Amino acid sequence: MLNALQDHHEAEIVAMAGQAARVTVATNMAGRGTDIDLDPEVRRAGGLHVILSEFHESRRIDRQLYGRAGRQGDPGSCEAMVSLDDELFTQFSPWILRWLRTRYRGHTELPPYCGDVIRIVSQARAERKNAGVRLSAMQRDGAMHRTMAFSGERK
Repeated sequence: MLNALQDHHEAEIVAMAGQAARVTVATNMAGRGTDIDLDPEVRRAGGLHVILSEFHESRRIDRQLYGRAGRQGDPGSCEAMVSLDDELFTQFSPWILRWLRTRYRGHTELPPYCGDVIRIVSQARAERKNAGVRLSAMQRDGAMHRTMAFSGERK
């Protein structure tokens, strides 16, 4: 497992990740700046397959994780396996969840467009909230800087 906490073992794990019949579990902090060398058998079989287990608040993070597959011209694929109970959806789109649960009651699967809609709406709302938090922090920092500044002539 790669989690950015095992620096001395991480290089060894990454080196083995591209071998046939190997499963490597990694957090989004792990393996940054490293490319996984694919075994010829893995390359012939279609390359590295990345599975995203939960969408992140930032679309950029999801794209980075998907980008682990197919690096440097190597073949690769990716997919997302998520749940309507994921925090991103429950926190940022609860009304869509209520509608989906009512509309598709008794169904075991939803049409693919439903997942796209709730992901797009949830991530947009999360990114907007996070941008507001960053703007607020910058404004507070500016106000504190002005408050703590001293006046006087420079010579």
